[in-house]
Amino acid sequence: MKPIRGLAMGTAAAWHFRGALAAFAAAVGVELASQALRGPQGAGPAGWLALLAAASWVMGLVWRERVGVARAWLCLVWLLLASLTAMLLATRRGFLFGRLEFPDGEIPLLGGVPASVPLLWWLVVGGGFLVVEGFWGDLRAGVSGYTALVAVLMAAMILPVVGSLRGYWRWQERPAPGGPLFFGMPWVALAAWFTVALGLALGLVMLGDNRSSAEERAGRQAWAPAAVLLALTAVCLGANLAAGLWLAVAFSAANAALFGVVVVGYLRTRAGKR
Repeated sequence: MKPIRGLAMGTAAAWHFRGALAAFAAAVGVELASQALRGPQGAGPAGWLALLAAASWVMGLVWRERVGVARAWLCLVWLLLASLTAMLLATRRGFLFGRLEFPDGEIPLLGGVPASVPLLWWLVVGGGFLVVEGFWGDLRAGVSGYTALVAVLMAAMILPVVGSLRGYWRWQERPAPGGPLFFGMPWVALAAWFTVALGLALGLVMLGDNRSSAEERAGRQAWAPAAVLLALTAVCLGANLAAGLWLAVAFSAANAALFGVVVVGYLRTRAGKR
């Protein structure tokens, strides 16, 4: 019963963490292999949901290590519910993002919003927060702002994939002919992404009573989220490359450099201690 109870509570034991990483690596492998065979569509909606779910599992374990089980669940619920609310307001009122719609597909819906959308916010903001805090954790006032900037950089890479290429998201209202568009969405949506990410990150600052040392924050708590976001970047980079979306490719390359530096820096530090 103990292993089952530990799994339910989110115990970040070594076997649990390795299992989560293995599931995520398998989902990434399936997605990249599907892209090679099918092009930008990849493994489809079900494969995209499985990829985000496995990545969210890994991220949850890292948050558990950082703040403990109870606060990790609190942070997860905060991000999922707040982001879901923001997306519901966008679909029904056009609030901040403009009027979004999510066509019916294979991904289960939560009040009209695909279950993958809150998971994506959890990864982008929750993961970005951990990476930023690993380097600038002492600058508490700036962590939320830096996290929101990282979220926008990732949005510029992800939104073309989920919107233009795969049709998971769609903006009902289009700007006037010749008006500003960023792969089928108004540019103002990126400003909305920053605003929502900033609010979510501020919530994490208040809810996440960090019990970790600076060394722990710069260790697994920084490299593991960076590795997950680097893998997600590789998936989006592959889709954007296959579709010839070169501006999105440039943002993907920027993300790869950002998260790659974190992972490589940690591995070099770890090797130097041996």
